[in-house]
Amino acid sequence: MSAPYTPSVASDDRRRAVDLNGAAVHLFRFNGPLDLAYEYFCDIPAVFSLLPDAIEVFAYAPNRYRLVVGATDGHGHAMAGYFDVTAIFEPHRLIRIMPVDDGPPIDLTGFVFPGQLFAEAVFYPHAHGTDIEYTVELAMTIPVPRVLWVMPSNVLQAIGERAMEHKMNHMITGFTRAIDADFHAWIGGNG
Repeated sequence: MSAPYTPSVASDDRRRAVDLNGAAVHLFRFNGPLDLAYEYFCDIPAVFSLLPDAIEVFAYAPNRYRLVVGATDGHGHAMAGYFDVTAIFEPHRLIRIMPVDDGPPIDLTGFVFPGQLFAEAVFYPHAHGTDIEYTVELAMTIPVPRVLWVMPSNVLQAIGERAMEHKMNHMITGFTRAIDADFHAWIGGNG
């Protein structure tokens, strides 16, 4: 599903950055017909806003969106990753999210870095509703704050990988809870 990842940090700064990636797959079962489930998922900003730690989601051009996700490093340092994506729709079958690099200038302050997001939602009719297989992959190069430059690169990489695994689990679990409740509220308003 994903294309090769391009790190966002120049090669001479590589020793001061950690390359991270993560992936998750989840199966949703919605008690609603496929056409309604698909219509619900087509509202990309509304669906992405259900992700835990989503700070901002907005469209900046037709089928172009920016997702900004915040995090802390566990030591009180706040950071945000941003993902510029496009949506590719195959009606009533799938929605594919792919990274793009044509987003507007970032206007956040602090420790902010770009990432790449790949996602795919595949819709299957089910006897009692709709099954949706949701796959997501994240990749990013996170600059290491100057205060941590004294730590060995392999230690920083290991810490980053554990944090990414935890973050992916947190995101998919929170997303699952939020999307199920939101879909049922949405379908109740449309039905």
